[in-house]
Amino acid sequence: MNLADATLQEARRPFYSPRLWGPLLLISVACVGIAYEGYQVAKAIERSVTSSAAAQGRATSNAILGLIEREHERLDAFVLEKEEAVRAVLARPDDWTAVETLQASLRRMFRGAIAFSITAPDGRPLFEDFDGLVGPVCQAEMRDYARAIGEGRDDMAIPPIHPVPGAYHFDLISQLPMSGGNAGLFFVSVSPARIAEILASAEQASGSRVLLVNRNDPSLIEVSSVGSRDALAGEFRLSEEALTLGHFIIDLPRTHWRLVVLPDADILASAMQGVYLTVGTLILVLLLISAVMLYLIRRFEQRNSSLFMRSLQTSVSRQRAILQSMVDGMVMIDSRGTIHHVNNAITQLFGYQPSELMERNVKVLMPEPDQSAHDEYLQNYLTTGESKILGKGREVLARRKDGTLFPILLTLGESIEGEERMFVGILHDMTAYNEAQRKIVAQALEIQRSNQELDELTQIASKNLQTPLLRIASLGEALGTHHDTTLSGTEKAQLKSLSDEARDMSELVKGLADYTRSGHDVVAQSVNLDAVIQDVKKDLADLIVATGAEVVVRPLGAVNCDPKQLRQLFWNLIENALKFRDSARSPKIDVMLGEGSRESSEYLTVLVKDNGMGIPENETDRVFEAFHRLHPRNTYPGAGLGLSFCRKIIESAGGSITVTSIVGEGSVFRVVLPLARD
Repeated sequence: MNLADATLQEARRPFYSPRLWGPLLLISVACVGIAYEGYQVAKAIERSVTSSAAAQGRATSNAILGLIEREHERLDAFVLEKEEAVRAVLARPDDWTAVETLQASLRRMFRGAIAFSITAPDGRPLFEDFDGLVGPVCQAEMRDYARAIGEGRDDMAIPPIHPVPGAYHFDLISQLPMSGGNAGLFFVSVSPARIAEILASAEQASGSRVLLVNRNDPSLIEVSSVGSRDALAGEFRLSEEALTLGHFIIDLPRTHWRLVVLPDADILASAMQGVYLTVGTLILVLLLISAVMLYLIRRFEQRNSSLFMRSLQTSVSRQRAILQSMVDGMVMIDSRGTIHHVNNAITQLFGYQPSELMERNVKVLMPEPDQSAHDEYLQNYLTTGESKILGKGREVLARRKDGTLFPILLTLGESIEGEERMFVGILHDMTAYNEAQRKIVAQALEIQRSNQELDELTQIASKNLQTPLLRIASLGEALGTHHDTTLSGTEKAQLKSLSDEARDMSELVKGLADYTRSGHDVVAQSVNLDAVIQDVKKDLADLIVATGAEVVVRPLGAVNCDPKQLRQLFWNLIENALKFRDSARSPKIDVMLGEGSRESSEYLTVLVKDNGMGIPENETDRVFEAFHRLHPRNTYPGAGLGLSFCRKIIESAGGSITVTSIVGEGSVFRVVLPLARD
């Protein structure tokens, strides 16, 4: 058995190891949590039942009071409408035709109306259409009501249920004007059926028992969902147990009634039992699942321990192979700078064998000044936790075994192994890179010198060619003028062509010199674009007047650019718009901000829009090429460098220029320039 195999061997652990205390504690906490949640659910059910009973009780009491109030309003309206018919009944009590007519109207108006009665101002009965309906209780209520009216009080309550056999009822009362300014009472005895319907609807909605009881005798049931006391037979009183249970009670104002909502104790007990049963089942299932899972985990842990260790060893070996095959050198050190591991690349870079570096300080690989700075950074990180070198490359000098120095890029990372902090350094040889950088710099300088020489040659050629070309043009024009009579038409045409071509060549040479010079001596600064456009308009004022053009400039803002080049840019764009105008209409040029320009924090977009001849779609990119022309030189003079000037100016400023155009309608040049810096 080798050392690796010995490392992989583990002693057989007991089934109940200390590592199981954590999961067991979590399981216990989960069981307690489930029990507590069940308790909260049970309490929530109780609160919900109580809250539902209260809400249903308030809604039902409002519905009953609303019904009674509406019925009283309708009774007042009925008495006012049927006042003459009522007086006729009082005048002729034996006229049963009039009585029956009034009864029919009353029953059409009030569903459940049983009978009506009329009293004198003192509450004494004057007429009853139902013998025996107005008993002692009704008469007492009539007297009390009449007395209250006489005293100016309006706090009388709706009478309780009158237990007349076969006609249990309660009374609706309205005043009836009589002679002498007095008022009697008009009583309507109404069946409690409609109130019972409201109670039945409330019971169906809430699942609770809803009752009206007598306020002075809370055990006496006045009305239930099946009707009044006559429908309840002998069960018209609440038991003492029912009155002690938790229920909702509310008094109905201006009545002798009290509304009681009794939650169904059986349903509540069943719901609570269901909660407790669910909680117990969940805890039992959790315990069973946890036991099975713990058993399986222990079995798999014991069975796969060696496989895991072998897999880990394989992974470590692979990682070691990867590190050993790295092109860059790798050094692992501790917080004291002692080397613990190096890869093969270190041997190639420094000439040391790995055994020569183990347990030595990393100073052996780097000269003292760089190593001292490295130690200072490392100690600062260990002391303050502020990293100035971790994950950041630093170029330092390294020293080979033979003493030669060479540059490396050092990148440092951290690894925590137990209580020991280890640091891994990646060392990349920078010799080839630095040499390439030196060559690049030398080539850039050489290109710069070549460009300067080319610019100088261009300027010299421009100056040396300008004078001869202008002299040729002037001489041709002079010959044509002095020998106008002696030269033939062909000779005159040839002289004119020679002069024109010389002048065109002079302009081309000048344009070429200006083109090569553009981009040199550029000084970018904050420039007010509105002022630049106004200066361009002044410079082109004669041409604008001559062409009858309208140039509209809207507020633009400031950009970061060279002011001279910016002026040349917009001079070219506006001058081109005036030159390539459509002969069928007056030129119109708009200079404005592009959509969304003010939302950008870095660039400003300016649109130069004209109504000129337009550019074919396949030429919108080529118009920015040097010397590219869309029209013959004799039709539209120029060197063909204007738009290429514009593109060069904008690109040197870090912007861009594009154009969209429709032939016969005009063009829109989109100029994007960097915003002025604050």
